[in-house]
Amino acid sequence: MKQHVKKRLSWVIFAGILIVGALLAYNFYSIMNLNDDEGRVNRAEPFYTSVIIGYEEKKLPENGETLEVREYEVTYDDDGHFVSEVVEGPNVGARAEWDGTVYREFNPDGEETNSQETSSGAVAPHPFLSRATNEQIRKWLDDGTLGSSEGDVDIIGRTAQAFVKKESPEAVPAEWVEKYPSIFSEDDNEEAVTYYVDANERILLAAESRNNGKLFHSIRMTSFESR
Repeated sequence: MKQHVKKRLSWVIFAGILIVGALLAYNFYSIMNLNDDEGRVNRAEPFYTSVIIGYEEKKLPENGETLEVREYEVTYDDDGHFVSEVVEGPNVGARAEWDGTVYREFNPDGEETNSQETSSGAVAPHPFLSRATNEQIRKWLDDGTLGSSEGDVDIIGRTAQAFVKKESPEAVPAEWVEKYPSIFSEDDNEEAVTYYVDANERILLAAESRNNGKLFHSIRMTSFESR
């Protein structure tokens, strides 16, 4: 159990090197293999400070057919330390917090279920909010590989540029076909992920992943308030 906890926590402690959890198979593996030196630089400092961010995540559970929906609220202090809480959906009331030294998780009854010292760099409550993810998005913007531009949309009162990144069917690992049979097949996969990036601040506001047009995973900011 302890090994499982440490393995899961490492995704958070090392600033969420994967782009938005399981958004896109190809991007999952490419982000996991970011240059290690660059990764250490990205992990050095929190990406957000002195803000309260709300976001909604929809994702398909393993072997499921219906998306699970959760809403979160994350409060950051001046140093980028945070408290993150599930405010709607399954496990409402569960929270996670990081004080710069220790990362902790609590169940809806307020009982601590997890704790880990974090001396290796900044912690993100979700890869979506990490420095590594946002800096990778900026890199793709700069080198023109984020995807095809699909115009602008409004997200939380901000102008967001939409980019669609597509991958070949071969990018889907066999284990994904087994775990998510309602989404992926052996050979007939057409993946596309849409990234919504703030046109001015160049931060990731939302992302949606689809296979053959069917939504598989999405995450979207619902509020952004300076403290």
